[in-house]
Amino acid sequence: MKEKLILVIAIVCGVAAMLLMQLHINNVRSRLAKQYEMVYVVAAAKELAIGTEIKPGDLGKREVSKKSISSRNITPEQMEMVMGRKLKNTVSIKAPLLWSDIVGDEQKGGNLAAMVNENERAVSIPVDMTSSVTGLIEPNDHVDILGTFTFPTSRGDPQLDTVTLTILQNVTILATGKDTARTLMDVAMRGGGQRRAVSYSTVTLLVTPKEAEMLVFAMQKGRLTLTLRNPSDVSSARDLTNINFNYLEKKVGEFNDSRQQRLKTGPSP
Repeated sequence: MKEKLILVIAIVCGVAAMLLMQLHINNVRSRLAKQYEMVYVVAAAKELAIGTEIKPGDLGKREVSKKSISSRNITPEQMEMVMGRKLKNTVSIKAPLLWSDIVGDEQKGGNLAAMVNENERAVSIPVDMTSSVTGLIEPNDHVDILGTFTFPTSRGDPQLDTVTLTILQNVTILATGKDTARTLMDVAMRGGGQRRAVSYSTVTLLVTPKEAEMLVFAMQKGRLTLTLRNPSDVSSARDLTNINFNYLEKKVGEFNDSRQQRLKTGPSP
């Protein structure tokens, strides 16, 4: 009798563990689905040259991350609105079609305000050649923003402590100086080149109102530096730590060991 009771208890525990595991898996799937939600935008079904009059067979749909789109993208519901219109830019096959690619759509694709999504804001921050990745950051690039601040130590010591931390990740660049993606494309069209050499002392970022407050405060208290991301990388690092001299001194060996290990194994897929 005792053995049967133990067996029943074991079976019940096993079923309970299985149900809890399934619940956990469903919760993880739900979180991932929200984090990497995909939507459809209008894209070129084939290579489309400048001056092409758009016909139904020229366009299709492409699935992209919801985080990567803005009001510049054309939704499938808006596809009929561009039929018969002409292109002012070459659009590569499978590339999303933007309102700024359409001749005559200055209101939707031309000015900076039209590029700002609802519930977001455009804010400019000062940069130099170092903080803007040698001036190679361009409109539509995605960056992380690091801040370096100097202040008295938490122990009240008279000497100052310097700390660097990541403030925001995966932020869209709307403009570099006065140049947006559209103005650079217009210059390229007129000059026949892919891009022009530009210098700028500010970049304009697409952020939320709360993020704008944080950036403006950070500008007054320290120095901001941008790090450039791969356009397909939408990940968010969770294990970042505020860096000061003591932390760097303790961890520099560990950092280099980790780097050597990555060089041996190659980049993550």
